Amino acid sequence: MELGLLPALGSGIGDLEETGQASRLIEGYLEPYARAFERVWYFSYRPESLADFTGDHELARSVGVLAPRGRRPRLLRALTMPVEHRRQFARCAVLRVFQITGVIPAIVARARWGTPFVTTYGFWYARLSRPGPSRVAKRVLETLGLRLAAAVVATTEELRDRAASVAPAQRVHLIPNGVDLARFAPGERRSGGKGRILYIGRLSEEKNLSALVQAAAALSARVPCHLVMLGSGPLRQRLEAEARSAGVSAEFPGVVDHRRVPDWLHEADAFVLPSFTEGHPKALIEAMAAGLPCVVSDCAGNRALVTDESTGLLFDPRDPVALADRLERVLTDETLAVSLGRCGRELIARDYDLARLVATEIELLKRVARDSRR
Repeated sequence: MELGLLPALGSGIGDLEETGQASRLIEGYLEPYARAFERVWYFSYRPESLADFTGDHELARSVGVLAPRGRRPRLLRALTMPVEHRRQFARCAVLRVFQITGVIPAIVARARWGTPFVTTYGFWYARLSRPGPSRVAKRVLETLGLRLAAAVVATTEELRDRAASVAPAQRVHLIPNGVDLARFAPGERRSGGKGRILYIGRLSEEKNLSALVQAAAALSARVPCHLVMLGSGPLRQRLEAEARSAGVSAEFPGVVDHRRVPDWLHEADAFVLPSFTEGHPKALIEAMAAGLPCVVSDCAGNRALVTDESTGLLFDPRDPVALADRLERVLTDETLAVSLGRCGRELIARDYDLARLVATEIELLKRVARDSRR
C-alpha cells in the first residue's frame, strides 16, 4: 500500500525548514509513515529533495519527494501535479492532505483515479482569513475539501463541530496535534530567576505581539523580566524598535531548529501566547509538555488546551494590563507556577502523545484505503 502526501498550497518541506519545523515533519510523521506503508510520496511545490533536510538514506529509499519540473504559478502546479506525476499518483491507495488549502491535487486525483483523501482541518480559514478574494477562495476550497474527503482530521472539538456541519459527521475524526513527550519533557530550569518570558511563533500581526511588548514594559517596572521572541516574520524590526522605545529587555534570536526548542523552554520562567486567533497551537502544546507555566490569550484554539487557573492562565488579548498582571503572578508565585506547569504536563501526557496520535492517524488512512476498494 502506497501513501501520497500533499502539503499546503504552494509549500514544501523547505517552508517548514524556514520555520525550524522540518525535523518535526521528518521524525514525527515521515518516519512512522515509512514504517507503515510500502512507499510514501511527498508531492512538493518547491524544487527540493529529502536529502536537503536529512542524511537518513534508508528513509530516502522509502520516501520520495517529487519536485515540480520548471517554474509555474502555485495554482497551476496544484491543478497539473497529478498529471505531471501521474505514475506515482495512480499508485497511491490514499492521499494525506496536511492542510485544507492543499486539497486541489487530491480533488483532481479523486476525479481521475477515484483515489480517496484524508485532510486535516486545523484552522477555520474561511472565517479567520482577512476579507477579500483570498477569503472567498479559501471558503470554496474549505467547503469542497470537507465535502469530498473520505475522512477529515479535526484538531479541536470546535473544528470538529464546524467540519461536521459541512461533511457527514461519521467522516470527521478528532485527532489533535501532538508532541514528542520524551523530547519535550520537564527539565531543570536554567533561567536563574531572571524572569525570562518566552514566545515562540511567527512575528506577525495576528499574534498580537505589540500588546506583549506593552505588557512587558508595565511588568518590568514591578519585577525583573526579559522577553524572548523566538521566530521570524514581517514585524520583527517594528517589534525590536517598540521594545527599545519602551525600555524592555528583549531578544529576538530568530528561527531555531525544532530539536533545539526544549533548550529554550528550559531556560524560560513562563511561556506566553497573546494571539487574537489560534488553530491548535503546537508551540503551546510543547511548552505545556515541558512543564512551563503558560499565559495565553482567551481565544478558541488556546481554550482547547488551557483551563484558566488549572493548566494555565487566560487573559483578554485586547488588555495588555491583564497580560502583565498574569505574567507577574507566575513570575512571583512559585507555588502557582509549579502547579500550572505540572497540571499542563499531565494533560499533554494524557491526551497529546504524538506517537500514539500518528498511529491512530495511520490506522485511519489504511481503513480509508481498504474501504475504497470495496
